Amino acid sequence: MTQNRDGKLTRRALLRGIGFGGMALIIAGCQPKVVERVVEKEVTKVVKEVVKETVIVAGTPQVVEKEVTKVVKETVVVEKEAEVAKPSEMTAEMWYWCGLGKNGEDFYRIQVMPLFNELYPNITVEFGQVGGSWQDLYNKLVTGAAGGAVPEVCRMKDYFTPDFAVRGVQADLTDYIDATPHLSDEMWVPNAWTNAHWNGKAYALPINIFIHYPHMSVELFEKAGLVDSEGVPIAPDTWEDWAETARKISDPDNRVYGTMLRKEDVSEGTTNAFHLMVAQAGGRLCDENFEKYTFNSPEGLEALNFVVSMIKNGSMKPLGMSIPNIHLNNQVGIWWHSANYWTDYVRTDPDFRWCTSINPILKTRGGIVRGNHLALFTAAKEIEAGWAWMSFHETPQIDYMYGVSQNFITAQVENHKKPYYEGGVGDNTCALFSTEFKQFEEPGNQNQPIFPGYQESSMKIAAQLQMAYMLEISPEEALEKAEEEANAVLAETRKLLGIT
Repeated sequence: MTQNRDGKLTRRALLRGIGFGGMALIIAGCQPKVVERVVEKEVTKVVKEVVKETVIVAGTPQVVEKEVTKVVKETVVVEKEAEVAKPSEMTAEMWYWCGLGKNGEDFYRIQVMPLFNELYPNITVEFGQVGGSWQDLYNKLVTGAAGGAVPEVCRMKDYFTPDFAVRGVQADLTDYIDATPHLSDEMWVPNAWTNAHWNGKAYALPINIFIHYPHMSVELFEKAGLVDSEGVPIAPDTWEDWAETARKISDPDNRVYGTMLRKEDVSEGTTNAFHLMVAQAGGRLCDENFEKYTFNSPEGLEALNFVVSMIKNGSMKPLGMSIPNIHLNNQVGIWWHSANYWTDYVRTDPDFRWCTSINPILKTRGGIVRGNHLALFTAAKEIEAGWAWMSFHETPQIDYMYGVSQNFITAQVENHKKPYYEGGVGDNTCALFSTEFKQFEEPGNQNQPIFPGYQESSMKIAAQLQMAYMLEISPEEALEKAEEEANAVLAETRKLLGIT
């Protein structure tokens, strides 16, 4: 199987070209099982007993003891053994687009494949990469699905799932999951498991979760005198604290800024970063049924005005200014990331020091719960081999190995109790996994939007937000136009897909 070249389809071509049909999936013994079998056997047993009998002696009843022999048959447990399935004889060559760069490929080739091939010695897994952004991957999957050239399995964004599921591109995994003993609804973080569904059916397996929260440069906080008696940065507790801390750290003449936007290009990430702030302002990006956008609201305006004000006063890095490795070079005081970035920090500069905290509060400390999915593609050539890989990946052992290798918090709840998640990375004693887990517990958190049309509509929102960040249009105009254009995309998508 070869990878299709990069390309793009219009949304209308995708909607009409791929169609709505799916592929029925029947699992056929590809999942190894370990079964404890108790073998029972009927045996003959000789028993000697002393019994008491009443007899008549000289006309008088007397009780005497008498030894008797009895032969009995009974069923006893004589054997207990384990029945382990033999390695599968399935033969296949399949593709897995893991999207994790060389580090990810090395992990799978060196650590995972030997274990996988103990069970599936005749399945060859090729690892593909799609360079560039998540948008590039989305476009490649769209093109591949239309042309019948997709991988068996892909690691991808959770918000891809509804667009591909409703069009029959991603496989319905319900029957597979039901037939796989080690998979159950209860094993995954609830939000992550919810986001793997469309229309009540599971179309993906959630493999990791993350939520963005503040990271802080120890060096810049020290220079600004914003550390406690132990030298730990004093995290901003409120939005007002955030603005004041950023102002104290900023030194625009030397290209140092107190804070920065997590994303500032025309991408879904820019929309998501704005969604995080809307949640903290007490608003919502869209309605609870995910049918229309609702961010053109007092809460949305408050969030956008807050960002624009910091860009104007020089405490937030302006758009268009390129500062490579801005946080690693200690040129920004506060930025938003999650734990999976930490290994890149250490790999790039082992001496770089940072701390983390939960989100500052306006009305909530909410974040947006996001993640990555494993998806099985209906147009792939080796569907059963693809499921063998997916289900093996989601065994607790491999799930934990994946989390440790890529510094991800996996979506399996049980693995969160294991040693790796008890600390942090390197010598950064105030950058701990416990911060991310604590942020997950905040009541103001909202789920990543999961509905058809989100990918394209998010780009419409990002384009208008960028105009506001560049101070070319007012926040009021940006929100009005963004919501109008984004809702138009959703309405057209729903109409073309026949969703009522």
